[in-house]
Amino acid sequence: MKRITLLCTVFLAGILSVQAQKQTTNKSVLKNYSDSASYAIGLDIANNLIQNNLDSVLASQHIAQGIIDGMNKNNYKIHPEQAQIVAQGFFMKLQQDKKEQESKKYSVNIEKGKKFLEDNKKNPSVQVTASGLQYIVIKEGTGSKPTANDQVTLHYEGTLIDGKVFDSSIQRGEPATFGVTQVIPGFSEAIMLMAVGSKYRVFIPQELAYGERAAGTIEPYSTLIFDIEIIDIPTQKKEEVVPEQKPQTDAKTSETKKKK
Repeated sequence: MKRITLLCTVFLAGILSVQAQKQTTNKSVLKNYSDSASYAIGLDIANNLIQNNLDSVLASQHIAQGIIDGMNKNNYKIHPEQAQIVAQGFFMKLQQDKKEQESKKYSVNIEKGKKFLEDNKKNPSVQVTASGLQYIVIKEGTGSKPTANDQVTLHYEGTLIDGKVFDSSIQRGEPATFGVTQVIPGFSEAIMLMAVGSKYRVFIPQELAYGERAAGTIEPYSTLIFDIEIIDIPTQKKEEVVPEQKPQTDAKTSETKKKK
C-alpha cells in the first residue's frame, strides 16, 4: 500500500507540473528544461501506473482537477480531510480485491494441500502438532534442542508436494546457519522439536509456510515438505573451562622448612 500511495503522490505531482501550464491541450510546447523534465517524469510515472495496473482504475482528469483545486485552496469537491479517508479506503479496497483475486487464482493449491495433509496423517509414522504441523522422525538425536533465541546449523531440502525441489543446502554441499525465528513459522516449530543429531521429514501447511505470499518458485498457498538434519547449535556452545593449576612447590625449599 505504501508503494502504491507513494506512486500516486508522485503521479499527482507530475500531473500538476504539466497541467499548470497547459490544462486542456495535448499540444504542449516544451519551452525550457523544466518543461522537458516535467514531461519526462510524466512518462515515467505513466509506465509505473501501467505496471501496477492503476491506469485502468484512476481518472487522470479528476486527479488533475483535485490538484488544481487543492493548490487554489477553493472549490473543493471533497473536503481535504474527507479526501484522505476516501483515498485510504480506495487503496485498502484495491489491496483486498487483489488478495481475493489471488486467492481464487491459487485456490487449487489450498485444496491440494489440504487433501495431501489429510491423506498424509493417516500414515502411522506421522505425528501432528496442535498447530497442524506434521512430521516423521527419521533419526532421533541425543543432543540439546534449540530455543527461539538460538541459532542453528543444519542441512535441509525443501520440496513441493509434487516432489519438485525448490531449495537445498544438501545440493549446495554446505549447511546453513540462521536464527530459529528467521524462517517460516512451520520450520521454526519443527527445529525446536529436534535435538542435535536428529533428522526429521516435516510437512508444513500453507498457513504455517508463506500463505498468500509467493517466494521464488513457490506459489501462494503452497504446502511444503522439508527434510531437516540438525548439526549444531552454535549459540549453546560454552567456553571450555581450564582448571586452575596449583603452583608447584620446590622440593628443596619444602625440606628446609620441615627441618626448621
